[in-house]
Amino acid sequence: MKKLVLLSALVFGLVFYSCSSDDDNGAENTVSLVGEWRLTNVDFITMKEGGRPASDACIVELVAGYEFRADNKVYFILGEMDRPLFDPYAEDYWTWEGDSKDFEIVQTNPMSPPYNFGLNPTNIKTKQVEGKVTMTFQSKMGNGSEANFTLVKEAIDKTETPVLTDPDGEDFYCGFFDPK
Repeated sequence: MKKLVLLSALVFGLVFYSCSSDDDNGAENTVSLVGEWRLTNVDFITMKEGGRPASDACIVELVAGYEFRADNKVYFILGEMDRPLFDPYAEDYWTWEGDSKDFEIVQTNPMSPPYNFGLNPTNIKTKQVEGKVTMTFQSKMGNGSEANFTLVKEAIDKTETPVLTDPDGEDFYCGFFDPK
C-alpha cells in the first residue's frame, strides 16, 4: 500500500511540475513584431535642434505608427497631412531584423527620404496593458536626439500622432510641417 501511495504522489508531483514548467515557458514567449504598432508617446532624453529636413522632434511628431511585415520590411506610417512629405510605400526604404526583445530598423539609403528614420532600440520591454501589447524602448534618432518610445500593437489611426515631451517633461509641439 505504501508503494501505491508513493507512486501516486510521484505521479501527481510530476504532473504539477510539468504544468508549472509549461506556464513558465508561456510567460517567456516573444511577442511578434509583425503587424501594426501605433506610436503613442515619444519622451525625449536629449533633444538636438536643427537637422535635415528638420529636428528629430519635428519629424517624429508626424509618425502615427509602424507596420512590420513578415518579409522584414517595415513602413513608417505618417499621420494625416495636407501634403505628405513622401509616400512610405513608394519604395522599400526600411527593413527590420531581430525580435521584440532585440531588434533594429535599418534605412537602406540614409539620405532617402532626406532623414534617417532608422532606430536601434535598447531597454526593450513588452507587457499587456488593458488587453493590448505595449512596447517601450529607448533609441537614438537620425539627427542625434535620444528618446523613450511607447507603442501599442493595434491598428494605426492616422489622425492620432504621438504625444511628445521635451527633456524637462513638458509637452512639445513643433508644427514645422503644418500647412499654415
